[in-house]
Amino acid sequence: MSVHSSKHGKSKVPEEHYELPSAQTLQEAGELEVADEYGRKVQFKKLYDSKGGQQLIVFIRHFFCGNCEDYIRTLSKELPPSVLHTSSPPTHLTIIGCGEISPIPNYRTRTMSDILGTDTHFTIYCDPSRKLYAKLGMLSNMSTAPDGKKPGYLTKSKLENVTSSLKNAVMSGADAIKGGHPAQNGGEMLFANGELVWFKRMRHTEDHAEVEELKQVLGLV
Repeated sequence: MSVHSSKHGKSKVPEEHYELPSAQTLQEAGELEVADEYGRKVQFKKLYDSKGGQQLIVFIRHFFCGNCEDYIRTLSKELPPSVLHTSSPPTHLTIIGCGEISPIPNYRTRTMSDILGTDTHFTIYCDPSRKLYAKLGMLSNMSTAPDGKKPGYLTKSKLENVTSSLKNAVMSGADAIKGGHPAQNGGEMLFANGELVWFKRMRHTEDHAEVEELKQVLGLV
């Protein structure tokens, strides 16, 4: 089985997990809508179409996933807006989750506020129908890394992340059932001047692109 290796970086991930969707599939995906925390809906293509620079779109799992929270905290530290917006070309990072609208504010607080400050944060949208996830070929499973290797972005143990996920869900009250489907995985997409140039789908629950790979893809190393 071939593995991904290109000008956008190297990885031991099977090539199909980096395969770009067809032009028709991407066009259809672009017509689907996501919503922000205020309920304002926008077509997916508006997040990257007709915009200069680079648009990095990170699809997380559900809004109570401890693994994804670790990932967003790591991105907040390693790739904050102060770095991305001043890169060449400048990059804007957007997060999309598969839950509903109401958990978004608390998710931002848990993953960004302590690091970036309450007035500076990545934009977060949601796709509770998961139609966009499905259209882009993202997987649904509850498996972990088959080799047992812990990705660099995870700062907690598996048990700590499970415990954290359950605690955050319980403390959210009515939002506990609005975080999103627990088996839905995500991925990362990079658009340059409106064109999709790189895409990695998660194979399991611990398979976001490592920060070093993102830095290579973004041209920061």
